[in-house]
Amino acid sequence: MSQSTFCEIPAGRIAYSRRGTGRPLVLLHPIGVDRSWWDEYVEHWAASYDVVAIDLRGHGESSVITSPVTLADHAADVAAVLRKEHLSGATLIGVSMGGMIAQRVAIQFPELAGALILCGTAGGFPDEVRPRILARGDMSRQGSMSEVTNDTIARWFTADTPRPDLVEKCRARLAADDWYSWSANWQAISQLDNLGELPRVKAPALVVAGEADASIAPAVSQKIADALPHSRFVVVPGAAHFGAFDMREVFATVFDDFLSSLAQ
Repeated sequence: MSQSTFCEIPAGRIAYSRRGTGRPLVLLHPIGVDRSWWDEYVEHWAASYDVVAIDLRGHGESSVITSPVTLADHAADVAAVLRKEHLSGATLIGVSMGGMIAQRVAIQFPELAGALILCGTAGGFPDEVRPRILARGDMSRQGSMSEVTNDTIARWFTADTPRPDLVEKCRARLAADDWYSWSANWQAISQLDNLGELPRVKAPALVVAGEADASIAPAVSQKIADALPHSRFVVVPGAAHFGAFDMREVFATVFDDFLSSLAQ
């Protein structure tokens, strides 16, 4: 992971790294992990792009969460980093919760979001699903991450993942996570409700779903593409929820094709 820079926010600090030159790319990771999951992409992109990878609040080297947080709060954190770095019109690339936050940045701070790549993510949930999402954490007690690790990994990876090393990396990262931060972020996800606001997002967007995603089915992601005025939708065969990482070569080709189209 690249050397950290820190952006002060009212709730603490946000850690991030910046590398490369060119049009800006901003990388937003899923819940429970950190910006190091983008390291292979940073190596791939830094020769052509100005790449900013952020540890979302409650993750990695950023401050832990000590009170309820919303996806809008996370978007404001991302905006604070971009303003500190004097960046606008960035391509925001988010997986899972990172994609939910990327949507919020485009909604709340349209000048900062020049394009979107939204991967393995949703724009909203039916009300009957929200309690199940909320139950993945519990802000009312000091739980143990060991309670949720096996179920989480089963949702995020297929049993025959091509990158078993990432399963072990994920297990270690989850074990080190702060329980309250984990729980507060699941509460934020349970309140996801972007679909009604996405039609006013003018930025071009790529929405990518994994065919074998056990967390967010392709039909859920397609609702984002349907709501955005300028979008394309791609389903990657055989890809799980963390397909962007354990099938990186495949996803990088899809991402690069879209990024190249932006330069035309």
